[in-house]
Amino acid sequence: MKGMGGMKVVLLMCLGIFVCMLDSTIMNITLPAIQDSLHTSLETSSWMLNVYTMTIAVLAIPMARFAEMYGRNKFYIVGLLVFGLGSALCGLATNGDYLIAARFIQSFGAAILIPCSMVIGIAAMPLEKRTLPLTLLGATQGLATALGPTVGGIITEKLSWHWVFYVNVPICLLAIGGAFIILTIKNESRVKSKIDWFGLLFSVSAIFPLNLVLIKGNTWGWDSPQAFGCYVITVLSIVLFIIAEKKSKAPMVNLILFKDRLFTGSVVTVTTGFIFLIGVMVLLPQFLTNFQHKTELQAALLVTPVSAAIFVFSQIAGLLTKKIGFTLPVMFGFAMMGIAYYLLHNLNIHSTSGQIILLCSLLGFGFSFVISSATIASTSSFEGEMLTASQSVFSMLRQVGIVLAVAIFVAGLTTTIHDKKQVVVHFANQKLEKLDVPQSAKKKIFSETKKSINIQKQNHKANQTIISKAERQKLINSSIEKALSPIPEEQRVEAKEMVYKQVEKQVDEEIDNKGKLIKTYENQVADYALKTISSSFADLYKASIPFVLLCCLTGIVFWERKKKPVIPKLENTPGVE
Repeated sequence: MKGMGGMKVVLLMCLGIFVCMLDSTIMNITLPAIQDSLHTSLETSSWMLNVYTMTIAVLAIPMARFAEMYGRNKFYIVGLLVFGLGSALCGLATNGDYLIAARFIQSFGAAILIPCSMVIGIAAMPLEKRTLPLTLLGATQGLATALGPTVGGIITEKLSWHWVFYVNVPICLLAIGGAFIILTIKNESRVKSKIDWFGLLFSVSAIFPLNLVLIKGNTWGWDSPQAFGCYVITVLSIVLFIIAEKKSKAPMVNLILFKDRLFTGSVVTVTTGFIFLIGVMVLLPQFLTNFQHKTELQAALLVTPVSAAIFVFSQIAGLLTKKIGFTLPVMFGFAMMGIAYYLLHNLNIHSTSGQIILLCSLLGFGFSFVISSATIASTSSFEGEMLTASQSVFSMLRQVGIVLAVAIFVAGLTTTIHDKKQVVVHFANQKLEKLDVPQSAKKKIFSETKKSINIQKQNHKANQTIISKAERQKLINSSIEKALSPIPEEQRVEAKEMVYKQVEKQVDEEIDNKGKLIKTYENQVADYALKTISSSFADLYKASIPFVLLCCLTGIVFWERKKKPVIPKLENTPGVE
C-alpha cells in the first residue's frame, strides 16, 4: 500500500470524502426547488438538510470502531454501497418524509465513509510522508463543502433537483470498482476487541440531543422545556460517557487522545473553521437569490471562488505548515477569514459581482490554511487504533461544527430579520398616517402591507385596491344624492342620468388619484423593506468579525517553545585544565 500504490489509495479515499462532504451543502440552493416539487413545509425541509449532518455526527465514532473490528476496507465498500443506495432513493423521493428517510440511509453510508476514508488514506503512506495525504484529504473536505452549493445550483438549473442525488450513484460505482482493484479485501488486519456498548449508548445519547437542540432551538425557544431537556440529557450523557470510557477495557474513544495538545488544537480549529465557512456558504446564496434576484446558477457561480481558493491554496498551506509549524498558518488563516467577514459587513443589494468574488476568494484562501493545519495536526503521530479513534472524533466534531454553523447563523439571521421587519412595519405605519385616504382604507392597506413584508418575497409589491365595486357604487350613490338635493324633486329623474355620468367620472378620478398615492406608498415601503431587511445579513456578519479574529488565538495552542540545547559538561581529564 506504500509508495505509488499508497498514492492511489489516497486518491481513492479523496473520492469517498468528496462525495460525502459535497452532500453536506449541495441541498442549500436546491432546497427551494425541492420544496416546490414535493410541496413540503419549512419544518420538513429543515429536516431534509439536518438529518444528514446529525446522523454523521452521531454515528461517525461507532462506525469507525466497527470498521477497526471487522476490516476498514470492507467497511469502506459497504459505506459506498449504502451511500449510493441512499442517493438513488433520494432522487426517487415523491414526498418529504420519503426524502428524509432516504437522506438518513445516505448519511448512514457517509458516517462509515468519512472516518474510514481518512484512516485508510493516512495509513496508506509512511509516517514521514504523511503531510501529502493529510493535505489532500483536508483540502478535499473543504473543497467539497464549499463546492456543494455551486454543483447543486448548476445541476438543478440544467437538469432537475433529482440529479443532485443521482449524480452520486456513478461516482460510488466507480469508487467501488477502484476499491476492489486497489484495496486489500481478504485477510486485512483487524482489531480484536469487544464492542463498547455503554460507550456507544452514551455517545449517541450525548450527540443526538445536542444536535437536536441546535437544529430546533430557534423554533422551540432556547429556554423552552424541550431545549432544557436536551441540555440536561447531553450533559449527563457526556459525564456518563467519560466514566464509561475510563472504566472500559476497550473504549470506543480513547480519552488519551485529548492529552495530545496537537490533536486537541486540531479539533478546536476544525470546528470553529467550519462554523465560519458554513456561515457564509449557507446564507450568502440565499441573499443573492432572494435580495439581488440572481438565479440559482448565478448565485452558485458567484460563491465558486471559495472552492477554487481552497483547491489552489491547500497544497501550499500544507507545505508551509510542514516548514514552519501550525501556529502561524492557523493565525493567518483565521485573519484572512476575518477580512472576508469585514467585507461581508458591507454586503447590500447594490454589492457588485466583483465584490462578492473578492470576499469569497479571501474566505476560501483563509480556510485553506485552517483546514490544512487542522487535518495534519489531527493525526499527530498516531498509528493503528489511535489513528482511527482520532479521525472518528475529528470527523464527528467537524460535523458538529457544520450543525453549529447552521444553528447559530440561521437563528441569528431569523432574529435580526424579525427585528428589521418590525422597523419596516413602523416605517409603513408612519407613511400611511400621512396618506390622504379614508381611515377605513388605511386599516385594510396596513393589514395587506404587513403580509407583504416577507423575507421570501422582497420583490413582491402588493397591488392593493382600497375601493371595492360595492364601495365605489356606494360613493357614487351618495354623491348623486348630494348633487340632486338642490334640484326640485320633479326634475330629479331627468337630471339623474346626466348627474350620474359626472359623479361617476369624478369618483373614478378620485379613486385613481388615491390609487396612485397608494402605489407610491407601496413602492416606498417595498424599497425600504428590501434595503432594511437585506441589511440583516451584513449586520450578522459584522457581529461575527470579533469572534473570527478571536479564533486566531487557537494558533497559540500549537505553539512550541524551542528547547535550548543542553551542553554537556566536560569532565576533568588528564592534560585538560
